[in-house]
Amino acid sequence: MSMEQKTVVVTGANSGMGLATTVELAKQGAHVIMVCRSESRGQAALQEAIRRSGSQAIVLMLCDLGDLASIRRFAEAFKARYPVLDVLVNNAGVVMLKRKLTRDGFEMDIGVNHLGHFLLTNLLLDRLTAAEQGRIVVVASGAYKAGSIHFDDPFLSRSFNPIKAYAQSKLANVMFANELARRL
Repeated sequence: MSMEQKTVVVTGANSGMGLATTVELAKQGAHVIMVCRSESRGQAALQEAIRRSGSQAIVLMLCDLGDLASIRRFAEAFKARYPVLDVLVNNAGVVMLKRKLTRDGFEMDIGVNHLGHFLLTNLLLDRLTAAEQGRIVVVASGAYKAGSIHFDDPFLSRSFNPIKAYAQSKLANVMFANELARRL
């Protein structure tokens, strides 16, 4: 698929794979919306992405994937500006060494890495299905192989372990991607 004039959302776009993805897609002619939690880090990354890609077709929008209200605000703002979303790259992720909760009370790894993207994807599905060939990219890692979904304690309130938490969130990513592929 040619990326020329395509609208792309990249979460966690202020560093690492998210920033590299933003730069490469912008070089290919995509209009990229960088989704970042921090305005200051996002602005710095935006300037770097523009410099590295040579493209002015990159914008920053704020969203905290650990806050359901923030995700809803982002989706509303995005929909007010863009009738179509060609590609959603669910890239943002965290690895917590100590158990921490999202604003809504979810364990942070599963909350940000999976539940935040789950809500975001569902809120943007109408824009994705309006695209000629809408695509959803779910970034996971090989850690999913060590993961289990802990249905009896999904937020690991009784037995938190950083590897267990991260692996569960990455397995949830893979399961979500498989189910999206089946349904869509």
